[in-house]
Amino acid sequence: MIVVGAGAIGASIAYQLAKAGVKVMVFERGRVGRESTGASAGMLQLNPDRSTSPPVYELQMESARLYPALATELRERTGMDIGYRSAPLVHVALHDEEETGLRAHRAWQVDHGVSVAWLDGRAALDLEPALNPAVRAALYYPNDHQLLPLVFAQALAAAAVDLGAVLREGASIDRLLTEGDRVLGVAIGGEAVHAAEVVLAGGAWASSWAEALRTPIPVRPVRGQMVALRTPGSGLRNVVSSLAGYMLTKPDGSTYVGTTVEEAGYDARPTAAGIAGLLAVVPRLVPRFADATFLSAWAGLRPATPDGRPLIGRLPGWHGVTLAAGHFRDGILLAPITGELVADLLARRRPRLPLDAFDPGRFLVRAA
Repeated sequence: MIVVGAGAIGASIAYQLAKAGVKVMVFERGRVGRESTGASAGMLQLNPDRSTSPPVYELQMESARLYPALATELRERTGMDIGYRSAPLVHVALHDEEETGLRAHRAWQVDHGVSVAWLDGRAALDLEPALNPAVRAALYYPNDHQLLPLVFAQALAAAAVDLGAVLREGASIDRLLTEGDRVLGVAIGGEAVHAAEVVLAGGAWASSWAEALRTPIPVRPVRGQMVALRTPGSGLRNVVSSLAGYMLTKPDGSTYVGTTVEEAGYDARPTAAGIAGLLAVVPRLVPRFADATFLSAWAGLRPATPDGRPLIGRLPGWHGVTLAAGHFRDGILLAPITGELVADLLARRRPRLPLDAFDPGRFLVRAA
């Protein structure tokens, strides 16, 4: 089987296929995890709201449940520490309107089984002393985690290779090999590589195959910019967020500030306006970090779909091709479960969760 794309999603699929004893080749046009995966902050948050569909929340919960065992598994097989660790989230309100919104949000989440505590201003400052003293209230999510997203993708790829997978970086697919309604493999340069199944896991670039496959693949890029700071003194104990943005301290001591959500096509440049907006978040949330040293800025392109649900499953009207794309801001969180579901699907095992809500054919039906 062939996997096209080696971000967190593609690498996870390759690893699960290799674990199942399947012969796998992975083609990555750049380097493993260097697109949207590597641009991610690596937060693993279960923080649904009214816009989160029940199937997506179920997918998130099941994937989060898989992480502890997967982190141990990858360390034992590759020696790589993916940085999986507790990272509780404190979502703050600094004004009356924000506090009112937080109360309504928490009420909805409690009704839907989310583990979230209400903190008054004093309790929030006790939990995270670096917060703006003007904090009025906060929501506290004790069960969230973080990891190192680039290392995570690299560890998945290394584990797949350890199990016999072949990884080819710097290998851009020129075209799909087709015969009638069947995909037979891929062509790269003058080389034809045949396979029983091809999995398209190209993130924001998944839609590039729509014309060749004569099938809608409505995945579009949504830019997210990030900034890294070297902060004075100790870092943050928790992830700190507000409606304006978030901050979290990584294991190397740097603090990430994110993120923008921009319809900018395939433009992955960090911009002056984007960086300025992120830097304005810093003194608002954590005043003492206003003296932090600027380290770097970057951007990634998240793969978004029209209805906010990823595309996971066989492409309608075709044999031998499966899609796994459109995970938007949840690519890191959903990588473990996506890998298992696609491996189940291709091994003709019953997937542990229903895939109807993520069927790529749902847009074809609407178009018809």
